[in-house]
Order: sequence, then structure tokens, then C-alpha cells
Amino acid sequence: MWEVRVSPSGEFSNHPFESRHFTAIPLTSAIGAEITGIRLPDLSEEAFEDFRQALYHHKMLFLRDQHLDHAEHEAFAARFGPFAVDAYTQGVPGHRDVHPIVKEAETSSKALFGGGWHTDSPFLAEPPSITTLRSVEVPPYGGDTVWANCALALRHLSRAYRDMLRPLRVHMSAANNYATQEKLLGKAISFADPERYEEGIRGHYHPLIRTHPETGEESLYVDENYAVGIEGMTSFEAKPILDFLVHHITQHGFTCRLRWEPGMVAMWDNRLTLHLGPNDYDGFRREMYRTTSAGSVPA
Repeated sequence: MWEVRVSPSGEFSNHPFESRHFTAIPLTSAIGAEITGIRLPDLSEEAFEDFRQALYHHKMLFLRDQHLDHAEHEAFAARFGPFAVDAYTQGVPGHRDVHPIVKEAETSSKALFGGGWHTDSPFLAEPPSITTLRSVEVPPYGGDTVWANCALALRHLSRAYRDMLRPLRVHMSAANNYATQEKLLGKAISFADPERYEEGIRGHYHPLIRTHPETGEESLYVDENYAVGIEGMTSFEAKPILDFLVHHITQHGFTCRLRWEPGMVAMWDNRLTLHLGPNDYDGFRREMYRTTSAGSVPA
């Protein structure tokens, strides 16, 4: 007789990060926190270091009423280190690293990039680390973003299963995602950087359990958009493992959901989380801007 699947319980450690510079209010028991009492462009070096550590602890942070312009957004994100090169856009005029994510009210699409559970650009040799997203105009409802805590999900696997996964390397490739998008949209995807397109198709192998380079925290590194195989396995062998892990990570107990307001800023650590944005707001305009910080080779 099989057991009925139950909600995760036990180790949930999303307690508020303590700082004398700001207040952190956890969004759920699993992941995410609202930061209050600061405006991002005004953070001192000491306050920013606390902010960075709060991000590593909560995995995702958001702030209300920031209303940043492109220059402020770019300057704040640059404090996390060099920017990652984006394969899809050249950024907004005068700000190469601030990328528009805009859907007009009259646009109706069967697919949006970001509509499935994913971590940003894991098909690169050095996937991005921190993504920062700000809202300018949002729908009255819909257009939320959801995140999942991959480190917490790892800790809720059995020791035997973790031991089985530890030596495995996941093949991250954009080939399936590109093909799906092009089929649904009826046209080829345009790329600002053709070399990144080729690299995306080819992809890279990364540890299925990776270690955060700054905190040492271990995390599952797998998603439903880009994880296409496991090194040394046939597709029939790998698919049940990948499917189970995505289902495990994205169960409600490991997630948080943000309902956007104009002027918000949210950021997350791609090395420790998955995220998605449902395509559920046809008829409404949504204007967002994104930056991504460069990462390192997963280990």
C-alpha cells in the first residue's frame, strides 16, 4: 500500500533576518521576505552587505514604493557584481543591462518566456546569480510571480535519495523551450546575441546538487524548462528523476507568491530558487524591467 502524499513538515527556517538598517518580514515559512524601512539607492555599504545576506537567507526579497528609474535600477543591481549578458535584448536606450519585459493590453499570446518553472539561463556555462525585477505598470489582478526554495526542497528528500543524486550532472539546454515557444508563437525567436542562441541549444552539464559559492548551502539545480537529461543516462532513465524533482520542489509548501504593485522591486538568487510568471493577464498592460548579475560555474 502506497502512502498518501502529505505537505512538507519539519525544517522550515525562514525566520526574519535581523538588521539594524531595515526590517525583514517573512512572506511564507519557506521563502521570501518583504524589506521595509529603506530605499534601495540610499543603502550604505554596511546596509547593503546586510541586504545581501538577507537575500541569501530568504532567497527572495521584495520592497514596495521604490519607483526606481533605469539609472537607479542599474546602479543598485551593479552592487551585486558584473552584469550577465542577455541573449534576448540589448536593454533600454542608454542602459544596456536593464531589460524591458512589457506585454501590451492588446497582445494575446499562447506563451510567455518565464511561464514555466525555471532558473534563469542555466544552459550557460556560467549561469546568472541574482535577478532584480521592478514593476512600473501592473494588471489589477494576474501577472503574479511565484518562487520555490530549491535548498529547502533538497533538505526534505530522504538521505538515500540525496546520496543517489549527489554525483549526477544535469544537462541544461534551451532546445526544448525554444522549440515549444516557436511552435506556440508561430515564429522564430529573435536573439540579440546569436552566439548565446547556439550555446543555449548546445547547453551545459551542471551538478544536479550544487553548492552556493558564498554561503556553502546545498541546493537542487533542476527545472522544467531547461533540464533535458542527466549525464550518462538515457532519456527514459532520466525523465522520471527530473519530473519527480520538479514536482517535489514546486509543491506549495516550498513556495511563495507575490502580487505586484507599481513601484515594487523584487530580487532572487537563481542558484537557490525556481520561479515562474503565469500568462494570465490578457487584456491588461504589464511593464517590468529586469537586470541579471553574472554568476560562476556551478560546483
